[in-house]
Amino acid sequence: MVTIGEAFTPTDGIIFSATDVKLKIGDSLIPSPGSLHLTVGSCIWSCEERNASISIPWPRVGVHAISSVPGDGLFMMLDVNIVWPGFYSGPPAENNGDAHPDEQGEDDEGHDSEISESAMTEMWLQPASREILDQMFSAMRECQSLNPGSDVSEDEDYMEAEEDELEEVGDMRNLQLDDEEKFADAEE
Repeated sequence: MVTIGEAFTPTDGIIFSATDVKLKIGDSLIPSPGSLHLTVGSCIWSCEERNASISIPWPRVGVHAISSVPGDGLFMMLDVNIVWPGFYSGPPAENNGDAHPDEQGEDDEGHDSEISESAMTEMWLQPASREILDQMFSAMRECQSLNPGSDVSEDEDYMEAEEDELEEVGDMRNLQLDDEEKFADAEE
C-alpha cells in the first residue's frame, strides 16, 4: 500500500539517499524539492518544507527508467492510482462526463474495462545532477531485484495447473477402465 503522511526520514534498510530531488506526479510538479530514500522495501520521497512524504513499496513500481522528458529524471509507472490531496488529484477524467464510469452495460461483462487499465500513476524523480540520477537508477535497480513482482510466480502457477490437469486426466482414465459396461459397442 502506498503511504502518504508527514515528512520523515527512514532509519532502516537505506540503500541510497539524495537531497534536492523534485517530484512530478502525472502533470503536477511538487513546487518544493525533497529528500529521496531508496530502502530495501520502498521508495520514499519526503519534503520537510511542506511536511509531507510518500512511501511506495517496490512491488507497486511496475516500470522504472531514466527519462529526459520533462527533464533528466527517473520515470516510474506505479500500478496504483494515487490521489494526494494538495499535491495531486489523480489523472484527468476520461469518462466523457459519465458520473458513474464503473457502471458498464451487460455487453462489457467478462472483459476488463478501461477503468482497471487506468489504475496507474506516472511519476518522475528529478535530482539536481546527472551523476545523482545514475546512482539513483542503479540503487533502484538493486532494490527492485530484492523485491520481485508477482509475475515472477507465474511459472509456479503454470506448473500447478499442469499437475492438476494431469490428475484430472488420470481420474478420467480410471473412470473409463473401471466402468467397461457403461457404453454399448456399436457392433452389438
